[in-house]
Formats: sequence, structure tokens, C-alpha cells
Amino acid sequence: MGNEPSADIMSTREAANYLDVSVRTVQLWVENGCLQAWKTPGGHRRILRHSVEEMMEARQTRDSTSEFFEILICEDDDINCRLIELQLSSLGQGVRIRTVSNGFEALIRIGERCPHLLITDIVMPSMDGIQMLDALQKITLGHTMHIVVVTGLNEDELKQRGGLPVGITHFSKPVPFTQLLRLISIYMEIRHVYGKPERVKEPLLAN
Repeated sequence: MGNEPSADIMSTREAANYLDVSVRTVQLWVENGCLQAWKTPGGHRRILRHSVEEMMEARQTRDSTSEFFEILICEDDDINCRLIELQLSSLGQGVRIRTVSNGFEALIRIGERCPHLLITDIVMPSMDGIQMLDALQKITLGHTMHIVVVTGLNEDELKQRGGLPVGITHFSKPVPFTQLLRLISIYMEIRHVYGKPERVKEPLLAN
């Protein structure tokens, strides 16, 4: 590995810039075996360029051929997660749902395949929703999907944690599913018309 030509390897930051994700997301992909890499004696990660290019190619292919409206649910409470899944199933067979239990997992999944909609809690282990949303604001992927926060925190508690990024729709728990489903239906119609999950001004439906 030490004799790899420099053209065939990338640093963590170079890979992050190429894939348009955060450095931390690339580090997580390396740790999870999604990218082929090794560490130098000095502790720096070196990533095989072809591994990065293959991930980009696979991601672009999936994004251009997806027939589904894809939703990622980030919720650490199994009961709440299943309840949201059950309610969303009423949207029909054109919806594909994935679930994760914390912000770290969400960043990994979003980098692998960006959903049309992210529904996330705030209070979670490892990386909470505020930290995840802050990370997403720094990369292009974070601006190409709709984001809805569902939380039991009140406005003051949210502010104490740093607050939500501007333009993020949020609902208070218990989730008002009638409003949430209506909002998602609007997002699905937007995708049908425009052909991609462009960020638009959020309808004023949230609490």
C-alpha cells in the first residue's frame, strides 16, 4: 500500500470534496468498510481513488433511476419509528422507507443514497439531530432534500441546543400525522412535477 502512486490515492478531505460530503462522513465510511483505505504511520487515512469513484458512480446511477419517493427516518425510539413507518405506509407503494437510530448513521446513509425526505428526531445517542443538521448544512446534499423534524422539545429547549437551521419544518410530538402526511404528499407532487427533490419554501403546516 505504501507504494501506491499518488494519483491513485486520496486524502480524507479530497474524498469528501469529490463526493460532496463532510470529512466526518468519509471517516465513517472508511470505518464501516464502505471505502477502501489504510492509515499511514502518522495516522492519516489514505483512500483508494477507484473506491471513491465507484461510490460516486453507483450513487449517481441510483439517483437517476429511482422510481420511488425515498424517505429516511432518523429516530432512536423503536416504537416511535415503527409508528411513523406504519403511518407513512398509507402513502402507497411508490414510497420507499429506510430507518436509522442516530445522526451518524443518517449521515452515512444520506451519503450513500440521498433521500427525497429526511424525518428526524432531535434527542438521540451518539450524534443528535441538531449536530446532524448542522453537518448537512455544510454540504450540497443537505440542500437537495426536504427535512422535517419531529421532537418532544419545546422552543426554548431547541434554542438551548443551538436551534434548528433556518427553513427547517418541525412538528411537536405526538406527531400530527394528518398534517405530516399532507406535507409529504405535497413533496411527492413536487418531485412528480420537477423530477427531482428540489428544496422549496416549506408550506406552513407545522406546529
